Amino acid sequence: MFSYRLIIKQALNIAWKYKYLWLFGIFASIIAASGSFEYQLLTNSFQMGALESSYYFLGSITNVLETFVLFVLGIANLFTYDILTIINTLTVIIIVSILLIAFTWLAVSSQGALVEAAQKIIRGKKKTIKLNIRQLLTTGHKKFWPVLGLNILIKLAIILILAIVSVPFLLLASKYSTSLFLIYTLAFIIFVPLTIACSLIIKYAIAYIIIDNENLGSALKKSWLMFQRNWLVSLEMGIILFLINFLAGFLLIIALSVIIFPYFIFAVDYGITWLIITSALIILFLMIAVGSFLTTFQISAWTNIFLELKNGNGQAKLERIFRKK
Repeated sequence: MFSYRLIIKQALNIAWKYKYLWLFGIFASIIAASGSFEYQLLTNSFQMGALESSYYFLGSITNVLETFVLFVLGIANLFTYDILTIINTLTVIIIVSILLIAFTWLAVSSQGALVEAAQKIIRGKKKTIKLNIRQLLTTGHKKFWPVLGLNILIKLAIILILAIVSVPFLLLASKYSTSLFLIYTLAFIIFVPLTIACSLIIKYAIAYIIIDNENLGSALKKSWLMFQRNWLVSLEMGIILFLINFLAGFLLIIALSVIIFPYFIFAVDYGITWLIITSALIILFLMIAVGSFLTTFQISAWTNIFLELKNGNGQAKLERIFRKK
């Protein structure tokens, strides 16, 4: 029987019982679930408001472009210096590039590994499934390019939607009019469901690639069809996970504020170095642990609901309520 409660419970059990999956969660959280790009955009948009969020977005795009231009100019000017400076600078750039590539590989491969681990545990008949970390990472590595492509695609899609929504803001900033404000507000309202839809389609597409070994194009097509058939179920699940993620973050902030931050502030005020370092390390550890747990939990939950919908078991709560009436 399809139940959100059972799906959430099973995902929590997976995240808590198989703690070594948090290793994947640490890296996957860079690019995936708990700190999801689209969730952050939606949260910021509601916190700042429509006009403020667009202004912030346009400012961010300008800063990124400015940084890129300065980097290119810096590289061009680099060769005007002496050979030792050129070699040292290029060495630093190469090392940083290698680290970025390594972290990207780990993040994307870990995302695939978590989907593979979750589906094995969910489909397994035993109470405890033995998972091979190397095999899971190998699975994620084999699907690196299509999964990376989907992660890039969702970010580009959301940036494009935000850019289109922000165009009326430029006109509104130069010349205010009631009709333009209404158009902007409508565009912003449309942006929210579009962003959520894109996010959910990509989640299903990643599951198709990892679990069913589909290629990128086929995965996108099938995930779109799955979303069309089960858009209400997907939306309800997305809202539930968003609220759980928000509540967990809120509780973490309260716990840190009550337990750790007072010691940290006390140590800063009185210059107690060892206590400053210890408090900072505890805060960092707790944030990483909670983030990796939430990422493991959310990917497990989405993998579970994907398997349920694929088997035709999904039925929205609102649908069931209205059917009873």
